[in-house]
Amino acid sequence: MSYSDEYFSLHRMGRLNWLLLLGMTAAAGLMVSPYFAKGLFIGGLIANISFILLKKDITRVLSGPLNAAKGRFLIKYYIRLTVLAVILFILVKYKSIHLVGLLVGLSTVVISIGIMVAGAAKKVALTAKEAS
Repeated sequence: MSYSDEYFSLHRMGRLNWLLLLGMTAAAGLMVSPYFAKGLFIGGLIANISFILLKKDITRVLSGPLNAAKGRFLIKYYIRLTVLAVILFILVKYKSIHLVGLLVGLSTVVISIGIMVAGAAKKVALTAKEAS
């Protein structure tokens, strides 16, 4: 286990993203409405798939020569961003899902990052406290 994996594992974060999405969707379906839960789930699905693809591309870029892969990475990034914008535009334009639910779902990865950072900060603080 490397130093960075000890405090912040992207693999664990990916699992947390999916668990958070499923938990939030179930809670929203029970406490708000199935329509809201559908929007939340679709937003979270979009965010999680985007996270997986971005993680894969960044891992590939960082494992090889940086200059050679940088251009391809940027092209793929902007294509993915454009596709995401088109999907969101269609979903919002045709009002096929709850807008607030969609926004909450799109935030699942950000919430996961916050949880992971808080956990890493706690580990660092405990390690520093033990060292002193």
